[in-house]
Amino acid sequence: MIKKINIKTDETGDRLDSYLAKQFSNLSRSYLAKQIKEGGVTVNSKLVKSSYKLNPLDQIELNFTIQQEEKRILPEKIDLDIIYEDENVIVLNKKPGIVVHPAAGNTKGTLVNALLQYFPKIKEAVYQKGNVVSEQRPGLVHRLDKDTSGIMIVAKNSRAMHSLSRQIQNRTIKKIYWALCCGWPKNSKGRLINYLGRHPKNRKMIADIGKDKGKEAISDYEVLQYLEDKAGNRVSLIEFDIKTGRTHQIRVQANIIGTPVLGDSVYGDKHCINLSKKLNVERQMLHAKILEITLPGDQKKSVFKAPLPEDFNSRLENLKVIQ
Repeated sequence: MIKKINIKTDETGDRLDSYLAKQFSNLSRSYLAKQIKEGGVTVNSKLVKSSYKLNPLDQIELNFTIQQEEKRILPEKIDLDIIYEDENVIVLNKKPGIVVHPAAGNTKGTLVNALLQYFPKIKEAVYQKGNVVSEQRPGLVHRLDKDTSGIMIVAKNSRAMHSLSRQIQNRTIKKIYWALCCGWPKNSKGRLINYLGRHPKNRKMIADIGKDKGKEAISDYEVLQYLEDKAGNRVSLIEFDIKTGRTHQIRVQANIIGTPVLGDSVYGDKHCINLSKKLNVERQMLHAKILEITLPGDQKKSVFKAPLPEDFNSRLENLKVIQ
């Protein structure tokens, strides 16, 4: 492949091999190091070492084939909770704890493995044929975090893939999430606008890094229930209607307004982490509840709803409704 990548200011300081490993999770670090050594990767049209530290405005050029690094994804018998299916799409309720697609450290037991077993022809539902990343994620037009449960729509063919992807890119779909959050927000409802990007000190986290560097993230929220546990600790059931789909968007924005998602060990503060342990919450209580989208070939939108999983329901039942 021939590809050029322009380094942004907030991406500087990384080693070249580390940066590429993050960008191409399906390629091994040793393979990338070999390509750098053999001249398949240049920075500003110059040969560099794997240890080269990236600078602002650097341009990486990749000029090598990656077909040999493709890893065959094997079908696996994994139960799917299917809400709706036709010749173009599968709408399902993803269980918490399942990774959506294979990546470094998660090559088996993913949703993609399950889909290949259930509908083998889904391997042809790719956004761009010949693109290894695309072919490693057949049928997927959007994702949910491993520990987030709820509704997902999957394309069964390339036509459906492009139709659904366009709607997501044009922001004409509606996605509503429910979250159990620590504390009560100051306002019962409102609109959140932040500019999200990689945390400057922890690359595994997302943060509001400002309008100049971050990508706009917009969510409308409304408190559905104000709750308390037996000790009087406050919890709220909040509905998030997301207008953009940034990585960890709801989890970060919930933290910004002072109500981290219950069970979120990454973005939760000390109080929330302790409360999560007390309530025996082992994953973030975030659920994709409603999806409104136009199915391929239809003229009007369809609305799909995913029932809450057992662990979410049980936490709700053990909390007292205040108002």
